[in-house]
Amino acid sequence: MRIVLLLLLLIGASCTNPQYSSIDTPPTPKPSNSSEVISYIDKRLEEEYYWLDEVMERRAYFDRSLSWDKYLTHALSKLKTNGDDGYYNSQGQRGYYSYIRELSSTTRAEVVGFGIVLHYTIVVIDSDNRRYGFVVDAVYPNSPADMAGLQRGDIITMVDSRYLDSSNYVSMFNGIVSNKLSSVKIDYLRRTEGNATYTITLGKGAYHETPVVYSDVIELDGNGKKIGYLVYMGFESEYDEELLGVLNNFAAQGIGELILDLRCNGGGSLYSAIKLCSAIVPSVYEGQTLCSVTRNKRNAKMPEKSEFVLSDTGTVLNLERLTVICSENSASASELVVMGLRGLDFPVRLIGQTTEGKNCGMDVTHKKIGNKEYEYAPITFMCFNAKGFGDWGDGIVPDVDLTTENMYGVSDEYYPLPYADWGDANRDIALAVALVDVAGGKLSTSTRAMSHHDLTIATKIARPVSGIRVYDGLNVMK
Repeated sequence: MRIVLLLLLLIGASCTNPQYSSIDTPPTPKPSNSSEVISYIDKRLEEEYYWLDEVMERRAYFDRSLSWDKYLTHALSKLKTNGDDGYYNSQGQRGYYSYIRELSSTTRAEVVGFGIVLHYTIVVIDSDNRRYGFVVDAVYPNSPADMAGLQRGDIITMVDSRYLDSSNYVSMFNGIVSNKLSSVKIDYLRRTEGNATYTITLGKGAYHETPVVYSDVIELDGNGKKIGYLVYMGFESEYDEELLGVLNNFAAQGIGELILDLRCNGGGSLYSAIKLCSAIVPSVYEGQTLCSVTRNKRNAKMPEKSEFVLSDTGTVLNLERLTVICSENSASASELVVMGLRGLDFPVRLIGQTTEGKNCGMDVTHKKIGNKEYEYAPITFMCFNAKGFGDWGDGIVPDVDLTTENMYGVSDEYYPLPYADWGDANRDIALAVALVDVAGGKLSTSTRAMSHHDLTIATKIARPVSGIRVYDGLNVMK
């Protein structure tokens, strides 16, 4: 059986606000409260958007007859100076970081579903019959999928006894990632076990969408170093205690190095980034500015400049350097950790792939309109490190690029497509190279042999949306 990788467009894909358009879903009528939500959108654009000057000049061209869920993108598309708010995908289509969404009645701590994160690709399992497969990017701990044994890197080949093809892959993808199905039967194969196949049936269950999805202390044979390894998928302030708990556990075990895996981390709370960096560096950095943010001088709600300083440094890990695993999906707060620490001359080694390149962020607000609550996050500021540098809009180039020839003689042109589960140092090229880079030595034979040689790239989907968000304290405005 030949497996060929095919990346197809899933319209509207987003890390922070995933919405996958279904070919089977008819258009919805304009919501009755649309005009009130549009007024909410307009008010913040006119008072706080980083490019509010052009908003004021161009607002007469905004079509307020649209439904609220289409209005923001429409309004932003009428501007010409807001190039840093978003990206262009491989088809030349524009996407925006700014977003507004209706919040559900549950919180991230009360998710009921399957616990599966799918990679933004599909694979062709059978090129003759055009049968597809979904690659598992992550499984949330203690979720139904985790308890059933599904792992990162597994390839889902059938859903509810149906092969995945061009007629159903969009709705199947949507049903899994959005937890819309009441239950699901999944057939999958595991490439690290010689394409062994398994079948599981999942019912919905409660789990936490924690961004702290994996951690371990690694001791290499004959080296003597203890290396902490943490996979962190989002800077979510509600999970800061869990994050700090892992770092304190690392400290208790006496680690001397930290590998921070941000390859699936599209950003999040700036306050979480400050806490993470403060827990890593020694006390000599106490009170120093990790970053500053600058808003439009006509911003009616927030100061033109705000500084964010490190605090309680030297009390957790007290490290001398940091190694970060990154990819094109590492963005915003992830990039700020790297550039903020480098701005303080704290050594950060970057391994993976050039990052997304997002040097701006948003002040996030919540507002209840009618019986619905909305979260709104327009771009409101640009980021700078302590040296006043903020020009990483084209991404941060890694010290070791895993997509091309490098000093370790191993590469994967399809990186960051997952091949193995978290922590598999023999089959995860990024972790293997990071460990060798930190501790010295050579790559194992199995790592050198691991590749996606039986996969071929067809096309890329839209880049995931991500962002630095300021959630806490006075920065949350009702």
